[in-house]
Order: sequence, then C-alpha cells, then structure tokens
Amino acid sequence: MMMKIPSSDWSDQFEQYIIEEESDNDLDDEPDFSEYLWMENEEEFDKTELQRLEDEDLMKECLDAMLDDELEEQINEWEKVKNDELNAALSSLAVSEWNVANSLLNPLAAEFIPQSHLIIDLGSS
Repeated sequence: MMMKIPSSDWSDQFEQYIIEEESDNDLDDEPDFSEYLWMENEEEFDKTELQRLEDEDLMKECLDAMLDDELEEQINEWEKVKNDELNAALSSLAVSEWNVANSLLNPLAAEFIPQSHLIIDLGSS
C-alpha cells in the first residue's frame, strides 16, 4: 500500500512515498462475507421482512383505531356535558303566569310556515 507522507523540510517541494509491505497473513485470509449471509436464505429473509412489515401495518391500524375511539369518546363526553349544561340552563328559565296571561299570541293558531315569494322588478322606466 502506498502512503503519502509530507516531508519534514517544508521548503522541499518533493513528496516522499513510503510503501508499506503487505504481510503474509493478509493474503491468506478469506474476505469477510458476514454482511451478505442473509442472502443464503433469501426466501426466509423475505418472508420474515414481509411479516415484520405486515405487523407494523397492523400495529399502526390498531393505534389509529384506538386514537379514533378515544377521540370519539371525548367528543361524546363533551356533547353530554354540553347537553347537561343546556338542560340546566333551560330548566332554570321560568315562564311566569303574567307573561302567558298578557300574551297576544293565539295558542290555537296554525304553525307559521314561510313561503317564498317571487319578486319581479319591473324597472323604474
């Protein structure tokens, strides 16, 4: 292996090179394929990875469903509290007999249903 080493004399413009001798042990060793061992059982690896991905999707769906349920429960509680407050407010309203006796409204009258009327603009001329 060739390594570049700067010279100790900075005025010198030339670089010195040192060739590191390779040991006999480096040549005899087999390359390390440990990170490629998963390829030996590629089908099994694929199955386990697909199972892991399916499990992650299932966990995500369950978590989303749980969060939706909690949100729905909170909304239901909020609506119940709101309805209770409205019922309390309505029950506190009292209709006095004086208002009913002096009313000009006819309790036997038919319910008023507004009808749409077509307004025709004839123009000013």
